[in-house]
Amino acid sequence: MLKITKYIWVTILITFITGVIAFLWLPPETPIPLHWDINGNIDREVMSHGTFFIMPAFQALIVALFAIVLTIEPRQKNVEKSRPAIGIMMSSTIMLLALVQFILISQSFKIDILGMESLFWGLGIVFIVLGNYMTKLRSSYFFGIRTPWTLSSDYVWKKTHRLAGKLFMLAGTIIFLANFFATIKVMSIIVMATILPAALIPVIYSWVIWQRENKEKNQQLP
Repeated sequence: MLKITKYIWVTILITFITGVIAFLWLPPETPIPLHWDINGNIDREVMSHGTFFIMPAFQALIVALFAIVLTIEPRQKNVEKSRPAIGIMMSSTIMLLALVQFILISQSFKIDILGMESLFWGLGIVFIVLGNYMTKLRSSYFFGIRTPWTLSSDYVWKKTHRLAGKLFMLAGTIIFLANFFATIKVMSIIVMATILPAALIPVIYSWVIWQRENKEKNQQLP
């Protein structure tokens, strides 16, 4: 995970440097977009250029939280086996925040290069990556789909994450492809309609598999 960590810090550094450049170059009276409506139009702006340092601060916070969690996780052996997947997932999150920073700067400079469409593409790619690495996670109290049933059985954990990986990849693919022809408003609906089932179905599935496993164990008892 050391190589991945280097890339993470480089990304955070680039995000911070772009924030510094935007902070210094934009006139003080330039409004900074802070929120977009469902149609992708800016509906809230602020005058504080300190906004450009929010994303790198979030990135550093995420790295710190991951470091703490990796230290206090009780199932250290499983974490060691999951480190490559955890590193990729952390990297994806950091990259997505960097994209948000670039969109923010692009919109502030009134340069129509990166808009909300870019965020949807980035979100789709992140979900594809998360889905691809979901099956490589081992049972943990902090990473993956943590339900009472997945945490009580390695079999349930594996089956649940196998399904979740497929659903996340499917959701990411739908979001990525739909963004080529759908409007921002429609994309907001598509994102909710794909991500929610991808997150909820594995939770229900973990209970079903756990019930089935217990039933089979009880049938085998003399």
